[in-house]
Amino acid sequence: MKRIISILIIVGLLAIVIIQLAQNKKEAENRVYKYDKEAPVKVFGEVVKDISEIQNKTFSGLFESMNEVKVSADIQGKITQIFVNEGQKVSKGQALLKMDDQMLQLQLNVLETKLGGLKKDEARYQTLSNEDAVPAITLEKTQNAIATIEAEKKTILEQINKSTVRSPFNGVVSMKFCEVGGFASPAVPLFELINQSELKFVINVPEEDLYLFTENQHYSVTTGISPKSISASLNQVSSKGGMGNSFKVEFALDNSNGIKPKMNGELKFVTNQSSNDALTISSKAIIGSESNPEIYVVSNGKAVRTPISILSRNGDYLSVNGEIKKGDTIVTGGFINLFDNANVIVNQ
Repeated sequence: MKRIISILIIVGLLAIVIIQLAQNKKEAENRVYKYDKEAPVKVFGEVVKDISEIQNKTFSGLFESMNEVKVSADIQGKITQIFVNEGQKVSKGQALLKMDDQMLQLQLNVLETKLGGLKKDEARYQTLSNEDAVPAITLEKTQNAIATIEAEKKTILEQINKSTVRSPFNGVVSMKFCEVGGFASPAVPLFELINQSELKFVINVPEEDLYLFTENQHYSVTTGISPKSISASLNQVSSKGGMGNSFKVEFALDNSNGIKPKMNGELKFVTNQSSNDALTISSKAIIGSESNPEIYVVSNGKAVRTPISILSRNGDYLSVNGEIKKGDTIVTGGFINLFDNANVIVNQ
């Protein structure tokens, strides 16, 4: 009897151990990651655009003067005359205002009187020195005094010249900040001058559209005052973004249409692309090499590996054609777990 009980206890313990091992195995299997090919992969995507959408893209902006400066005096003084008014055209070097130079003129007269006397002394000492009637040092001191007076005279003449404020370039007086009887100094602006013959057109471009603007492209600007388009050349693209992560882009143009600064205008992008079948995609969508490029096209919730042909590159964007069409969604990010015909969830 005792033997039977012992056997039953052993069998029971074995059963408990086997059951526990089975449970442990099940838990371990549940913890092991099992790759599910049917699980959707989260990816980033974009919609394929027709090249004509780029051709019709326009940007609004403002015309600004290429040369726009606030003119100040180089010396300080009381304003005695103003020769120009707001809106008046001026030429380079033309006098804008005159400051009181009476004291400078008096100083100049004193120096000229001294200089005249010293030059007479120099002539007399030169004759006497040749006859050894006076020491040579006397002639030398007189000549040094003449050089000093001439340097002082040159300084006074320069100050007298600077008492007249002149235009630095051909332009228009857009603003006047001074009046007769006022005080001018180097820190105080007197006039604002603009050059209307050379303008720049300034637009703010979103980050995603910067690729449109390169030196090899052509641009046309239109205004509300003339139906004719104006040819514009790229001047510079800001290296730092501003509000809303937009970038300032400037274009240089000749003003032969009577455009004034701060007028509104529109710039239309014109591409050199000649293919009517060309589509535009981001270069981030390319997988493989550019000699045999492929992309993932999302169709019915699946990423389908699709071959394409690259026609041209423009910055971070490519002009392509192939087995894709306008409006298709393509994958541009999240390639790590992606494979052909994988189920995908697209974040655009």
